[in-house]
Amino acid sequence: MNTKPFLLLALVGVIVALPLASRGATTSNLTLLMVAEDSFYNYDFTSKTVSSSNVDWPVCLVFYGNADVNKVKNIYWGVTILANTMYAYLDDGQGFVWDEDRGTKGVVWSNCTNSYVWLHMRVYAPNPPDYLYNIYYGKYVIATAHYDQFPLESWSGYTECAEKHLADIAKSKGYTVYQDLFYFYNYEPYRIEGNHIWLNNGYATYIYVP
Repeated sequence: MNTKPFLLLALVGVIVALPLASRGATTSNLTLLMVAEDSFYNYDFTSKTVSSSNVDWPVCLVFYGNADVNKVKNIYWGVTILANTMYAYLDDGQGFVWDEDRGTKGVVWSNCTNSYVWLHMRVYAPNPPDYLYNIYYGKYVIATAHYDQFPLESWSGYTECAEKHLADIAKSKGYTVYQDLFYFYNYEPYRIEGNHIWLNNGYATYIYVP
């Protein structure tokens, strides 16, 4: 299993359901992705509503091999309570379920913003067993990433910078990292939407967890 993932994700199509008013951000790229028998959306959501006007951040990281939610969080700062709960809608071949997570979060210096920030990652998989599984990726989880302004969190964003920062931390601890391996169809150019600062190149980074 200690090999580079080789299965390209299949683009199924943009699926927008329950177009309700919400407090989430908006995107034109909400898409259902598939790996073997598994499916998941390429964004997480601010509530249990699948809608392009209810997204939080792009899925930009996959931890695979022998990963589970807590094992991945413990690579970083463990479980945090200093964050709002967000939601992912995913299917491990047994039907779609919602997973919710506050994430893992720590203070770092960002060369992207030239300031101290909260580096924040939310990690998703069906619970139980707290991982997805297929023959290509083994046990794996998906994740979103962003910075929060420190200390007051008056803005959040810069997914692309946060993704690379998390990958660099994992690499510094000896984990194998494949930066920007597969395209997840969630490209977001730099733009400001309220306190949401978008920036994502659409490619997900893969990190092998033994």
